[in-house]
Order: sequence, then C-alpha cells, then structure tokens
Amino acid sequence: MKPTDPTKPTKKERAVTILIVAIFLLLWQIGSDRGTLKPFFFSSPRAIILDFFKLIGDGDIFYHLYITLTETLGGFFLGVFFGTVCAWLLSKSRFWMHVLDPIIMMIYSIPRIALAPLFILWFGIGVASKIVFSFSLVFFIIFYNVLGGIRSIDKSVINALRVMGASPRQIFFKVKLPYISPWIFSGLKSSVGMSLLGSIIGEYQGGSAGIGWMINYASNLFQTTRVFSSLLALCVMVFALNKILTLIERFFARFDPNAHRV
Repeated sequence: MKPTDPTKPTKKERAVTILIVAIFLLLWQIGSDRGTLKPFFFSSPRAIILDFFKLIGDGDIFYHLYITLTETLGGFFLGVFFGTVCAWLLSKSRFWMHVLDPIIMMIYSIPRIALAPLFILWFGIGVASKIVFSFSLVFFIIFYNVLGGIRSIDKSVINALRVMGASPRQIFFKVKLPYISPWIFSGLKSSVGMSLLGSIIGEYQGGSAGIGWMINYASNLFQTTRVFSSLLALCVMVFALNKILTLIERFFARFDPNAHRV
C-alpha cells in the first residue's frame, strides 16, 4: 500500500475546504442582498468578482502585480540567502554565536513598521525601499529556522559517517541538508507571507504603484469593492507562491531521513 503523503491534502480535506469557503461566500452574498451587510462597508462576492475580472480585462492590475511581486520576491530571496548564510556561519562558531546573539535579538525585537519611514528616507519611494523592508522581515525568520535545523542534526550520525570515511560533501548532502530541509521550508512558507506584508506596508507608507498602493488609493476613495478585489489578487498571488513552495518541499521530502520512520 502506497504511504500517504502528509504534506498533500486528501480529496475529502479539499472538499471540506471548498465547502467552508462556499458557505462563507454564500452567507456573505445573502447578507449583502438582504441589506444585513451594508454594501458600502462590505460589498458582496458577486461585485468583487466582477470588479476583479474588470481589472484583468483592463490590464491595469498586471503592472501593479508585477511591482508587488518584484518587491516581494526581491526581499524574499535576499532574506533567504543572507539568513541562511549567517545562520550557517554562526553555527560554526560558538564564540561568535554567543557574542552576536543578543545583538541579533535586539534588532529582531524592533517593530519593522517603525523602520519603514527610515527605509523610504534612505532608499526612496521606489522598489528598493520595499525590497529592503521585506528583507528585514524575512531574514530573521529564515535565520532562526535554519539555526534550529542545524542544531537538530544528529551529531552521532555525522561522527559515524566520518569514521566510515565519508567526505564533507557526502555528509552535507546525505545528512545535513535532509535534516535542515523541513526547518527551511517551514521558514520559507512563513517568509512568503511576511515578504508580501513588507511590500504592502512599504507601498502604504510611500509608493506610486503596486497592489498595496491600489488598496490604499481605493480605501481613500471609499471604493470598498476595489479594495476587496485587490485583496483577491493578493490571495491568488500568495496561493500560487505557496503552491510552488509546496511542490519543491515534496521533492526534497523524499530525502528526509525521518520521513519513513514510524
């Protein structure tokens, strides 16, 4: 019997998810039609979907999606790269880990929203400031997840492989990478949302394009339907990015040494 993939939802689970969403949208639409939910404040699923397809038909939303996606992916990849490298380097030195850990924790504790005006002042209102803002959110998530993954590696397995003559390259690909992969992907999934959050907040604080700018502009004009249709575009983007990460995670899960343990 083929083992069930724990990262992949079953048909029943998918059906329940779709049912919950459908019931929520139906109640929302009924409430809007009957006046229980004021359209000025809540709009309606029908109006939101129509406006969403209108945005697609006009083509304007693609430019704003491109800007937000560029900022999100830029901050995401920079945060993943530097977070992983810093965690790996500090894990090699107990001395520097203890020296720098209080400093890193102190910087991590600063609310990033308070730094947004500074990022705009330093890097301008263009894409760069949003990338830096997203990077500042992603870096720490990846750093602490990778560090936790490295600390979870079974040292006895590494020592045994060294005794048997395994090379550092073999140890890395056969032991270290499989052990830290679940930690990395856990951080990656959280980081996608945080990177997008950084882009949106940056566009709110100061920007002339992007989905965050669209939402801010529409809310200032009390265009509730446009706010929701812009949020729908964000949901689609996040769903696509998470789907890609899930597929990559399933590929690497095949090499997880704990995957087939009972």
